Amino acid sequence: MDRTFRARGLSDVGSFASSVVLLALAVLGIAGFAYHALAPQGLIGPWLGRLWATHPISTSLVFIGLVAATLTARAQAGSSIRSGDAPLYLLVAFGTFFAARWFVSGTL
Repeated sequence: MDRTFRARGLSDVGSFASSVVLLALAVLGIAGFAYHALAPQGLIGPWLGRLWATHPISTSLVFIGLVAATLTARAQAGSSIRSGDAPLYLLVAFGTFFAARWFVSGTL
């Protein structure tokens, strides 16, 4: 019963704020990368559009196969292979780039 609630320290608030900023930058990186990759004039958008227009059934089967292979590989890896923080920080780098671009030019 002698447990008391202490006020959060400044370091706790700072670490929470930095986590929120990293998460926001990662989400912005995902959104910006997906926008630039899948836009009609993007990196792979026109190619995917032509592929879908000419072979919709084959494209659906390949997509389902890729999702199944990814889920199978992930399930087999289990906890034996730990993914590092590199993908998160790569997305944060993309997010920082897109945030700076958005701040300077007003577009992603």
